[in-house]
Amino acid sequence: MGEFEVHRVRFFGLVPAGVRCLACHPRGTRLALARTDGAVEVYNFAANYFQEKVIPGHEARSVESLCWAAGDRLFGAGLGGDITEYDLSGLSAARGVDGGGGPIWSMVANGTGTQLAIGCEDGSVKIFQVVPGGIQFERNLDRRKGRVLCLSWHPSDTHIVAGSIDFFRVIDVTSGQTVQRIMVNYHMEKAKRECVVWAIALLSSGTVVSADSFGRVQFWDWEQGTLAESHTVSTSAVLSLAVAQKEDSIIVGTSTGATYHLQLLPVRLGGLEKRWVRTKPFQFHSHDVRAVAHSPTALISGGLDAQLVIRPLMEKVQKKSYDAALRKFTFPHRRLVSCARKARLLLFQFSQYLELWRLGSTEETGKDGEVLPLCRMPEHLVQLKSKGPEHIYCSCVSPCGTWLGYSTASRFQLYRVRCDGDGVSLRKVPKVPKLLPPAYQLQFSADSESLFVASTRGSVHVFQLLEPGGCKHLHTLRPPSGCSEAVYLLAPSADGHWLAAVSGDWAIHIYNLKCFKHHCVVPTYDCAVSAIAIHPSTNNLVIAYSDQQLFEFSIPEKQYTSWSRAVQSRGLHRAWLERDSPITHITFNPKNPSHILLHDTYLLCVLDKSLVSGREGWGCRGLLQSLTRAVPAPLPQPLPDDSALLMNQSTLKQLPETARKRQLHAFKICKKFQPLLFMDLLDKNCLVVVERPIMDFKTQLPLPVQQKKFGT
Repeated sequence: MGEFEVHRVRFFGLVPAGVRCLACHPRGTRLALARTDGAVEVYNFAANYFQEKVIPGHEARSVESLCWAAGDRLFGAGLGGDITEYDLSGLSAARGVDGGGGPIWSMVANGTGTQLAIGCEDGSVKIFQVVPGGIQFERNLDRRKGRVLCLSWHPSDTHIVAGSIDFFRVIDVTSGQTVQRIMVNYHMEKAKRECVVWAIALLSSGTVVSADSFGRVQFWDWEQGTLAESHTVSTSAVLSLAVAQKEDSIIVGTSTGATYHLQLLPVRLGGLEKRWVRTKPFQFHSHDVRAVAHSPTALISGGLDAQLVIRPLMEKVQKKSYDAALRKFTFPHRRLVSCARKARLLLFQFSQYLELWRLGSTEETGKDGEVLPLCRMPEHLVQLKSKGPEHIYCSCVSPCGTWLGYSTASRFQLYRVRCDGDGVSLRKVPKVPKLLPPAYQLQFSADSESLFVASTRGSVHVFQLLEPGGCKHLHTLRPPSGCSEAVYLLAPSADGHWLAAVSGDWAIHIYNLKCFKHHCVVPTYDCAVSAIAIHPSTNNLVIAYSDQQLFEFSIPEKQYTSWSRAVQSRGLHRAWLERDSPITHITFNPKNPSHILLHDTYLLCVLDKSLVSGREGWGCRGLLQSLTRAVPAPLPQPLPDDSALLMNQSTLKQLPETARKRQLHAFKICKKFQPLLFMDLLDKNCLVVVERPIMDFKTQLPLPVQQKKFGT
C-alpha cells in the first residue's frame, strides 16, 4: 500500500445533544428519538438499527414527548405549546397545532392511534383526533391545579391516568371527569418536600405504575386507591418508565444513569400468584436517563450523555447471535466533516455554525509509529454562523477549498472562500437560484466546477459554479418512476460523467451528467445504504449497506462486477457482519486501484480486491495533532472465512512471522483511531482521520448526580 502520513485530528469540538424522549413504533419496527436540541431521529430495527432519518432541531422547538399514531405518522410536543407532525419523507416539521394549554409536558396516543392526549402546564388534559392531513381538537377533560407531567391510556381506551406533583389522577374518557385521585406521599411520614411523578403507566389489569422523584416505582390499585407494591430502586429520582406490550416487564431510568428491569414473576414455581421483581441495575449511562422504551426483544434507554443503549432480552433471542449483543450509539450515522483535499482544509458542522480549519504540516520523516514534529500547527481559519433559529441540515467544502455551502430548513447559502496568506475571507454568493429548501446533502464535483444539491422526492439539482463568484442552475435530475422520499447520499464520479443518488426508499439511481439523463437503477437490496463512492478509474460504484454487506456495481455495464458476485457467493467474515456501527465513508487509494478504504466509528479498513498472497502487514500510527508514518501494506490473501481471526493490525504485528503470514487476508483493519468520525485521503501519500474521544465531550456536560462508592 505504500507509506502514508497520517493527520490525526482531535480538535473537532462536537458535543452531541442528550436524548430527551423515545417512542417505539407499535409494530416494533422503528424507534423515534428526540434530543435536547430539538432534533428528531428515526432508527430502523430491521436495518441493523440504522439511523435512517434525521430532522435537525430548531432553537424555538423543544420536544418533550414523541408518539406514533395512525400507522406510521410521528407527532411531537414540547414546551413551545405546539403539537407538531413530522414529515418523514421530506425530513421536516410538516405542520403544527397550538395545544391551547401552554407548555406541553406529555403526549400519548391511544391504542388504535386515532386520538392524542396531551398534558399541559395549566393542569388540563386535552384530546385531539388524528385525521388525514393533521389533527383536530376534540375535547377538554377535567382540569385540576398543577402541571400534567405524564400520561398513559388504558389499553381499552376508556381511562387516562395523569401524573402531577404529589399526586396522580384517573380520568374517565367518556365523561371527562376525574374518578380517582391518589396522593403518592400519603404513606410517607413527614414528607417535607414535594414528590414529582415523572412517569406513569396504566395496565390492562387496572394497576397504575408510577415513577417518582423519591426513587420509587409503585404499583397502585386505582379503583380502591391503595398501594399494592413499592420498590425503592434509587436514592435519586426515577425519571422514565416503559412497559412491555405483554405487561410482564418494565424498564425504568434514573437520574444516576442506572436503568432497572422489573419482571412479573410467580411467587412460587407453578403458582398463580405473581409479584414484581427488580433485577440488578445496569450502569450504561453517566447522566440522567430521561427516556426509556421497551421493544418486543430489547430494553432501550437514552441519556443526557447522548448515548442510545439497546440491551436485548436474552430470553427473547432464539440463538446466540449478533441479536444478543449490547449496542451503544453516540454519534450520528452520517458525516459532519468534509474535506478540501487540494487546499488541506477541514469543514466541521455544528448545529448552528461551521468551522473551517487548515491542517498542520511537517517537513520531517520517520519510522512506523514515530511522532513527527510540526513546522506549522493546525489553524482555525473562520467560524460561519447560521442566522436564525434553524439548525443546519448539511454542509460541504469544495475540493479546491474555494467554495463552501450549507443549508437549513428554509435557506440555502453558498460562499466564495479566498485564502490570502494566513488570512481567509468569505463572500456570500448573491442571487443563488431559489429552489425548494432544504438541501439534504451537498456534494461538489471533483473539479469544483459543479455543485449537486439533494432535494425532496428523489430529485437532485445541478448547479454550475461561475467565476469570480456566482452559480447557475443547469438541471434537476429526477428518477423516472417517481419517488416520495428525499435524497440523503450523493456520489459524483471523478471524471464528471456520472452521479449516484440514494433516496429514503433505499433506491440507488445513476445519472449521466453529460446529457442529464437517468442511466439506470441499482438492483434493489432490502437494507439501508450507509455509504457510496465511485471508483475514479473504473467508474464502479462501491456500496456499503447498514447490515455490513459490500457490493460493487459497474455503472457502464449496468450490472454487479465479478468481484462483487464472488464476495456475495463466498460471504463476508462473521466478525465483519456482526459490527454494530455502519460504514459512513468510502474512498480509494490512488496508488493502488485495488485498494478500497472505508471506516465506521470504531475501525479503519483497507480492503484489497486483488486477492493475491502478500508480504507484510499494514498498520497506521499517530498522536494528537501530529503526523506519523505507516508501514508498507500487503497484497492480501483471499477473503477470510469464519475460521480465520479478523485481527486488528496492531495485534497481528505482535505475532511471529509464520503465524502472521497465516493470518494475512484482504481485510486490513486498524482500530487505533476511535471514535472515528471522518477519514479521507488528501493525496496518494497522506491520510487524515478525525476523532472525537468520548471523555472529551463528557467533560463539557453538566455534572452528573454523585454516587457514594464503597471505600471512598
